[in-house]
Amino acid sequence: MNVQTPAYELQKEKKQFPEKRYRFRFSALTLALLAAALALCAAGIALTTWLFVEFLQGGDLSSAFDWLKFIVFYIVSIGIAVVVTAMLIRSEYILTEKKLTLALGLIRMKTPLEQISSVHLFKGANKLAVYFDGAKTRYMVIVVNAALYEEFARELILRNERIGFSFSTAEEEAEIKRKK
Repeated sequence: MNVQTPAYELQKEKKQFPEKRYRFRFSALTLALLAAALALCAAGIALTTWLFVEFLQGGDLSSAFDWLKFIVFYIVSIGIAVVVTAMLIRSEYILTEKKLTLALGLIRMKTPLEQISSVHLFKGANKLAVYFDGAKTRYMVIVVNAALYEEFARELILRNERIGFSFSTAEEEAEIKRKK
C-alpha cells in the first residue's frame, strides 16, 4: 500500500525559523553627522521659508524660475530629513529564512544566506565579520551590540548549516599584526 504524505506535514517537518531583527549600532561620530544633517535640513527649511516670505512680499510672482527654486529647496530639505530620520529610527539587520537584509532606513541591501561562507568573531577587535567567499576577500562587518554577536552568528548558522564559524583571541590578532 502506497501512502502519500500530505504537503502540510512535509512543511511541518521542515524547520521554520521566525524572522529575527538586530538593531544597527551607529558610532558616536555617525550619530553626530546624522544630527548635523538634520540640523542643516531644519536650517534649510527655515532659510527657504524666510526667502519665500520675502519673495511673496516684493518679488516677481510671475517668475516660474523663482517658484521652481523654492519648490526644489523644500523638496530637497524635507527629503534629506526624511531619509536621515528613517535611518535613525529603522536601521537594523533582518534575518529571515533565506536572506540577511541590512535595512538602513529606506535603503535595503539583501544577501541570500547561500552566498555566506563563514562568520568570524574577532574577540580582540570586538568585531563580527560575515564572509562571502572562501578566500575571505568579500565580507561585511556586522554592526550590532557586541553582546549579540554570538546570538547573531548562531542564528545565521541555524538557517544555513554550510556557514562556518571561527573566532580569534586578542593574542592571536596581535600575533598576526606583528607578522605583517
